[in-house]
Amino acid sequence: MRTIWVYSNIALWTLIFGLGSYFTILLTGKKKYFRFFANIWGKTLSLIFNINLVIEGEENLEKNKNYIFAANHCSFIDIPLLCVACKRYLVFVAKSELKKIPIFKSILDRAGFVFVDRQNNDNAVNSMNILINDISSEPRSVGIFPEGTRSRDGVLKKFKKGAAVMAINTHIPVIPVYISGSYEWSKKSFFDLTRSTIKFQFSEPIDSKNFSYEQRQSFTDLIRSKVEGMKK
Repeated sequence: MRTIWVYSNIALWTLIFGLGSYFTILLTGKKKYFRFFANIWGKTLSLIFNINLVIEGEENLEKNKNYIFAANHCSFIDIPLLCVACKRYLVFVAKSELKKIPIFKSILDRAGFVFVDRQNNDNAVNSMNILINDISSEPRSVGIFPEGTRSRDGVLKKFKKGAAVMAINTHIPVIPVYISGSYEWSKKSFFDLTRSTIKFQFSEPIDSKNFSYEQRQSFTDLIRSKVEGMKK
């Protein structure tokens, strides 16, 4: 019952604010306005789901600078809350399955997201190159979940190399992010009305200019170690 209630709310408010961003960007031609709608989207869901959002490490984020945010991932709520926590124009590398939902595909395309087919390496590389080229014309931050999918048991999984490769190709610094509390929130019962705390911890940025493409695995390992190191 709780799952139906949660996903119904997520779908409703994602559609409402998504359409708002779609038409705003369509009329202005500026993708950066997605930030406004993403922020109120995350705050609205926090209010509805009775979530206390805690942010640590904000001092590591330089104002008006773009980053690649590489975070662990346990629940859909990670996405809207990261939009609030990072306080900047942020898009995500989304799984290609979302392209099957026509209205959401149009909204995410307009906002500057990119879809990646995890089963097709050539397609994934091409999609990432499109995003890299688009970033050069309209800068933005990018959110990536290097585990590739949500952790079903809350345990940190092996990281894929996508975040490191994008950082190396764009020279955008990487911010490792550890999200705690979202797994526990996702497992709550329908009748549990207590307030949940979800914490976002931002590590110091990693300068991607210090790594070459041949060092992408060591870069990935460093990102993961930074994320794991923030677990308490």
